[in-house]
Amino acid sequence: MYGTRLFDQPAHAAVRARLDAFLQGSGPLGVEIGFDHGMCILDRARRFPDHRHLGVELREARVEAASAHAPPNCLLLRIDARTLFSVLLPPASVDWVYLLFPTPPSGPKRVLLSAAFGAHVHAALKPGGTFWFATDVLELHTAAQGAFPWEEGSPPPLGAELSRRERVCRRDGLPVYRLCLRRPNAGA
Repeated sequence: MYGTRLFDQPAHAAVRARLDAFLQGSGPLGVEIGFDHGMCILDRARRFPDHRHLGVELREARVEAASAHAPPNCLLLRIDARTLFSVLLPPASVDWVYLLFPTPPSGPKRVLLSAAFGAHVHAALKPGGTFWFATDVLELHTAAQGAFPWEEGSPPPLGAELSRRERVCRRDGLPVYRLCLRRPNAGA
């Protein structure tokens, strides 16, 4: 899941082929990292049928369950976001990246919000592309600001569906920290 050569192996070639075919499609492309049950990405896919919606999630059961409800303009895969952005996505191919309520890392090997990841997202986003982030964990908000030291941008296409975690935050009156950042045209 994490290796840069994993998708060159025969056992994962079908996933790579599905991803490559999907990326060849037409229309703007949004990528959601860690889509959980898929409520948000599936809602956006239905609301914006002319856009392509790619979701990646580590939990295979979640991928299988949500995939059963995905329209043709939505592809959901079990891929680590670090591998997706560092190896599998072509440069300047993504219009929007969504990272909604990521789970805090349990150790150094699971850290997603880093300068290296920010650089890979920068490379995959089109100039002016948007990074949309939400969390109720102040430390993750601070880490995202460090990984993506970009200027504020315009919100990407959003659906009406809220993630499970955002529903809990609203119910319990917890603060939600958001970032809407635009990829600079040059540099980081």
